[in-house]
Amino acid sequence: MATIKNGINGGFSGKAGTVIGYALNGQWVMRGLNKHPRPKPSKAEQLNRLKFSISQEWLKPLIDFVRIGFRGYQPTFQGFVAAKSYNHKNALQCDENGDFFINPELALVSFGTQTLPLTASVSCTDKQEVIFSWSLENTFEYSDFAMVLLYNVKDKKVKMDTAIAKRKTGSASLQLSEVYKGQEFHAYLAFVADDQSSRTNSMYLGKLMIN
Repeated sequence: MATIKNGINGGFSGKAGTVIGYALNGQWVMRGLNKHPRPKPSKAEQLNRLKFSISQEWLKPLIDFVRIGFRGYQPTFQGFVAAKSYNHKNALQCDENGDFFINPELALVSFGTQTLPLTASVSCTDKQEVIFSWSLENTFEYSDFAMVLLYNVKDKKVKMDTAIAKRKTGSASLQLSEVYKGQEFHAYLAFVADDQSSRTNSMYLGKLMIN
């Protein structure tokens, strides 16, 4: 039995005859019932599923970050799904052994139209304090916040802050505990409006060894 949403002109959820209605990315859609068993996936389909699983596993630890960073990517394509779609198309590569992987240098963890700083850098002190710095140009709103991300891809460990400091300060610091000493992280920087209505693309700042 199906349930009608928002009156007779609205969408519906559940089974109605030979179709099933459900909500997908804010829109009501429907699909026909599967009358026949699905055939065994082809090698091409299996390969494509493998690629998508690699993209998903790489992004899974970053879900809280990309939900903000990829908000507004497309009207019906938001957050984690949007980040997976972009990075699957633009950062998924194949190594010399034929194994697929996400290239951190090509990956984006934020996508937007705001202007990026001309220069930015990251460094670490001997007390596990990570310093992010960026140049200041008169091309941003003073209410913008810096978003910072450290990602240990090998061990799937993440440190992040999606509003660490105002962009106008030109720098921000992220304090890590002794637990992270000796670990290697990939560093990213992005900026977002205080109401999260707009954002920049992320900047890849390189690998960082925690002293």
